[in-house]
Amino acid sequence: MIEEILSHYLPPIEAEMRRVLDLSGDHLTGHYGMLRYHMGWLDPQLRPAQVNSGKRVRPVLVLLACEAAGAPADHALPAAAAVELLHNFSLIHDDIEDDSPTRRHRPTVWALWGRPQAINAGDAMFTLARTALADLPARGLSAERTLEAFHVFDETCLRLTEGQYLDMSFENRMDVTVDEYLTMIAGKTAALVGASLELGALIGGIDSQRLRLGDIQGEDEW
Repeated sequence: MIEEILSHYLPPIEAEMRRVLDLSGDHLTGHYGMLRYHMGWLDPQLRPAQVNSGKRVRPVLVLLACEAAGAPADHALPAAAAVELLHNFSLIHDDIEDDSPTRRHRPTVWALWGRPQAINAGDAMFTLARTALADLPARGLSAERTLEAFHVFDETCLRLTEGQYLDMSFENRMDVTVDEYLTMIAGKTAALVGASLELGALIGGIDSQRLRLGDIQGEDEW
């Protein structure tokens, strides 16, 4: 069942992300090449490759939530791409902050090209994630709901930084409480998963106020 779901949703998600990252220009091959390398599409010499690029669970949740809310999944493809690119922006910076030389059995961006270039590459990935989200009106979403989607996205970005702050601050502490730990993972992990579902439902037509109040009671309500 899971394999069937992934085989159905992953190809359009991958195509949408490749479209967003299909940028180049004189003297910029290396810049955008670093982003595509991190995504698993290029090797360290920036030649075409296809390696393990993660599970892509979050963007699939965006599409599933959109369909559950009653709209075609492809309406939410820009948000699905945005969520996954945001996740990968956080990974590029997380590798720098954690001094991690490898990710998914490959050298990290900073390990290959240095910390300054990796920071800049992460910033570019973040910007392109927002660029992807800006394509929602082209899929038929109203300006009002697109603005709501940006609000969810930006609020999630802030929660990610809060979770990362706590994670790094815990490294030198031996007195971290359970409540503090749960607050940290709510920012680092739960925030983006929750945002994936919220964005999909919002694009699918569920009222944003109802989503925030958490008063959707079951399948009949969707």
